[in-house]
Amino acid sequence: MPLIAAGGIGQAKQRQEMMAAGASAIQAGTVYLLCPETLSTAVHRRAIEAGVNNPAAAVTQLTNLFSGRPARGLENRLMHALGALRDDLPAFPLCSGLLVPLRAAAEAQNSGDFSPLWAGSALHQCRAVSAAEVTQQLAASSE
Repeated sequence: MPLIAAGGIGQAKQRQEMMAAGASAIQAGTVYLLCPETLSTAVHRRAIEAGVNNPAAAVTQLTNLFSGRPARGLENRLMHALGALRDDLPAFPLCSGLLVPLRAAAEAQNSGDFSPLWAGSALHQCRAVSAAEVTQQLAASSE
């Protein structure tokens, strides 16, 4: 059965370590978030850039507030106010639409307080380069 390694993979060395440990493939996500091809909002990009510039302040945690299912994102006001994980939310995908008005109003003021700021543990490895360049760097050998 194939094993796909995911989480925190943003450099060729990490890919090589996972493959040496028995993975058949890797899945990288967060490392692509600042690529120009990524369709993230300006608010999300600024939050990612702030995390890259100050990794100690870039706290991520699992939350189900935005979709009804757990996913990792940067902490924001909503997560602090309600708690990141809750049992009393509508099921996926019904939860997704509930925050649309609040999110739109906050983002109109350049605030990510009510936005899903998805990001994983490879946040500090994000760079504003093409997705092709990130992929080539991940695929590179250490030799």
